[in-house]
Amino acid sequence: MDAKVFGEHMERVTFHPNYSYAQFVGTYKPVMQRDGEIAYQYVPGPFIRMYVRAWKQKEVPHLLLIEEINRAAVAAVFGEMFQLLDRENGVSTYAVHTSEDVREYLARQFFGKPYVSCDEKEKVHCEEMRLPDNLYIWATMNSADQGVQPMDTAFKRRWDFEYIGIDKEEEKADFEIPLGTKEGMYLVSWNELRRKINQKLSDECRINEDKLLGPSNS
Repeated sequence: MDAKVFGEHMERVTFHPNYSYAQFVGTYKPVMQRDGEIAYQYVPGPFIRMYVRAWKQKEVPHLLLIEEINRAAVAAVFGEMFQLLDRENGVSTYAVHTSEDVREYLARQFFGKPYVSCDEKEKVHCEEMRLPDNLYIWATMNSADQGVQPMDTAFKRRWDFEYIGIDKEEEKADFEIPLGTKEGMYLVSWNELRRKINQKLSDECRINEDKLLGPSNS
């Protein structure tokens, strides 16, 4: 499945060494009110935003796309939310009990009222989080990069890994590029040219695959 099929029902986030749980899940922040006053309120991160959107629109698939997942300390970024990645038929096998701030935020998002005003059934939906089967979480990583963060086994086993080779979808790069001077310019196949360059880099320069030329830089 291509990420483009999700359209507006997708959110993309890029991890980096300073990325935190507060940024990914959410935290209290000072927010400017309409009257100009500053008030503290819970501001969700991409994880909670997509969680709420997916539950509100159960008939539509949603995608949270994490770029460069191993450039941050993922165990710290996900916190207790990593438990939700254990899924059966797309739904989280185990629930995560929410903190008071998340509980209050979910009550207002799902039911439009404070948590204390919810009935018992509504409260359970706010107190326990389970990923719905229409919320997909994809991530990219380059394990050959220098300085990336290690991922522990407990976290890694909750993902399905797919290796993307250097020639993945090369048929989409079936175009020609000009070479030579203005007087002696000619066209060559980009795929043919990059394969020749990659062969030279690999055989003579001992360059690793992650440094070779792929079909496209888009």
